[in-house]
Amino acid sequence: MKKLASLLMLIVLFLVSSFTGHAYEGKAVNVLAGVESYKIFYNTPNSKIIEKLRTYDLVIIEPQLYTKEQIDYIQSSGTIVMGYIGVMETPMWNQRRVKLLEPTDYYHKNGQRIHYPQWDSYYMDITKPHFQQVLLDEVQEQIVAKGFDGAFLDTVGNIDNEHFWTDKPQYYVQLNGLLTFLEELTTTYQELLYIQNWGMETIMHTHQYMDGFMWEGFNYNVVKKDEWAQNQISRLTRLQEETETRILTVSFETEKKSTKYAKKFGFAHYHEKKSYDEF
Repeated sequence: MKKLASLLMLIVLFLVSSFTGHAYEGKAVNVLAGVESYKIFYNTPNSKIIEKLRTYDLVIIEPQLYTKEQIDYIQSSGTIVMGYIGVMETPMWNQRRVKLLEPTDYYHKNGQRIHYPQWDSYYMDITKPHFQQVLLDEVQEQIVAKGFDGAFLDTVGNIDNEHFWTDKPQYYVQLNGLLTFLEELTTTYQELLYIQNWGMETIMHTHQYMDGFMWEGFNYNVVKKDEWAQNQISRLTRLQEETETRILTVSFETEKKSTKYAKKFGFAHYHEKKSYDEF
C-alpha cells in the first residue's frame, strides 16, 4: 500500500507540474493570479505619481525612467513592478538600444526596413543572435539591475500582424527565433515574471514562458459582438485555466461594461481613460 500511495503521489506531482505553464522550475504558483488592479504608465514619474503607483497590485512602467531606489519603494507596498521591453519593435527614442544595433538586426522586406510612422519604430528580426543578445543585455541593465519583478514583453504580436495571415513560412521562421530568445531569456533570468502583450496566435506557442498575456482593446461594444473576438475569449479562457497564464485586458471605451465582461471570464481588467502617459 505504501508503494502504491507513493506511486500515486508521484503521478499527481507530475500532472500538476505539467500544467503550470512555465518552461522552468520555481513558478508552480503564478503570483499574477492574485492581481485584480493594475496600471500602465510610460511617462516620467514624480513623487505623487510614485505614491499612486504603490496603490495597485501591479504596474507596468518604462524602466529607463526609474532608479532602483524608486522601484524598491514602489515594491515596499506589495506592488508587483513590471518593466517595459519592446521585443519586435525598436523605437527611435530608445537610443541606448539603437546605438547597439547592426543593420542586419532590422527585418527587411524587399530590401527595405519596415517602419511604423505612428511610433517612429522599426520591425526587428528576432532570428538574429546579435539582436537577441541586445535584448538580453537590456533586460539585465534595465530590469534585473534595478530590481524589477519582471518584464512586460511588448510588440510580440507584430509577428502575427506581419506574417501569420500572409506568409506562414516566414511566420514560423520568426516564431522559432522568438522561442529561441525566450528560452535563453527565461533560463538566464528564471526569477523574473513575464507578460506578453498581444499575439493571439503566438501566445499559443509561447505560453510556457509566460506568467501573463495582455489583450489591449478589450472594449465591450466591440468584443461582445465580434466573432473573432469571441473565439479569442474562448481560447484565452481555456489557456488561463489549463496553464495558469493570467489574462489581463485593457479597455479604452465603455468602462463599466468592459470591466464587468472581462471579470466574467476571470481576466484582470484595466480601463485607460486618457493615455498611458497620463495618470
